[in-house]
Amino acid sequence: MNRLVIWNGGAGKSGEFGELIEQIEESAQVLRLTRDIDLAESIRLAVEMDHCSTIVAAGGDGTVNAVVNAIMALAPELRPRLAIVPLGTANDFAGSLLIPDDIPSVVASISDGDYVPIDVVRISAGPFESYYANVAAGGNSVQVSESLTEEIKATWGSLCYLRGAIGVLGDMTTFRVKATMDSEVIEMDSWGVLVANGRTNAGRIPVAPLASPTDGLLDVVIVKDGDALDMIEIAAKTLLSSLLECNQIVFRQVKKLQLHSVPGMRFTLDGEVIDQEPIDFEVVPGAIKMLVGAGFQEKYLPKDSIAIGV
Repeated sequence: MNRLVIWNGGAGKSGEFGELIEQIEESAQVLRLTRDIDLAESIRLAVEMDHCSTIVAAGGDGTVNAVVNAIMALAPELRPRLAIVPLGTANDFAGSLLIPDDIPSVVASISDGDYVPIDVVRISAGPFESYYANVAAGGNSVQVSESLTEEIKATWGSLCYLRGAIGVLGDMTTFRVKATMDSEVIEMDSWGVLVANGRTNAGRIPVAPLASPTDGLLDVVIVKDGDALDMIEIAAKTLLSSLLECNQIVFRQVKKLQLHSVPGMRFTLDGEVIDQEPIDFEVVPGAIKMLVGAGFQEKYLPKDSIAIGV
């Protein structure tokens, strides 16, 4: 079979996908994702031994992140296509690719849908290296991710990230940040940094409304520190897709970012918390061909690099 389905049975919409599983297994191998599975090795064997040409990530953003890393472990000429079936709480990157939430229609489009070369981001700190497709969020946002219990996720759904933010507003950490973005160097006190390839994060919140996963650029959003009123303004403008208009925001579109902060800034990669303190971000243009939804080509037209803030 030339198709391997990686299925996260614990994802929020997994039951709906499970209703289609017998139909799917007729044309593809299905691998149920567990902690015991060596995903990179499973995908490598599928590609080399079974000539697999398409990987299907059936899950949320965490599942997509794991599959992207496994695919990126292969040489560029061996990398299979990737189709995302959005089963998670947020499905942010699927949203950036304009993949619909209707599971049967996505499954039906896997064979003959449009596949486009999509950028991914390489992130590293010393010997640590990883990849992500959507957004790396550093600083106080990590506290939000760590505060989310399964009960909060089940009760609040995609709004759970906003619910989690309430608990950290009174305990914000200020980071002294030095950011080298291509050849530009900026130093400031910051509440957090977002390095985006997709447009939304944390439940379809538009944190990088100008980002394109096909432009070969990182969208870097640095949030200056401030007071409670500044945080209210940031939150309000974020929800209104006008975050970049806020005076507390520094925004750049670049190919590379080197980041140093005191104290060290931890990040989440598409919702997955990492303990390392990454300092280097670099876009890998057109790294993986991915299934996209209707209207994707029209939405992500080439654009010039933009700079906002000082």
